[in-house]
Amino acid sequence: MPEDDYASELVTVELDWADLDEPYRRNITRRQLGQLLLQLDDMAETTASQ
Repeated sequence: MPEDDYASELVTVELDWADLDEPYRRNITRRQLGQLLLQLDDMAETTASQ
C-alpha cells in the first residue's frame, strides 16, 4: 500500500477533560475508530439501562 493511502486511513482521536494537563491524542486507523465507537455505544447502552 502506498504511504499516502496509509496516511489517509489514519484519524486522530483526542480526549480532553478538566483533570488532564494536556489533551490525550492518538492516531488510529478508521477501522479502529469504528470499533471504538461501537464499544462506546455499547457502554452508553449499558449505562442507560442501569
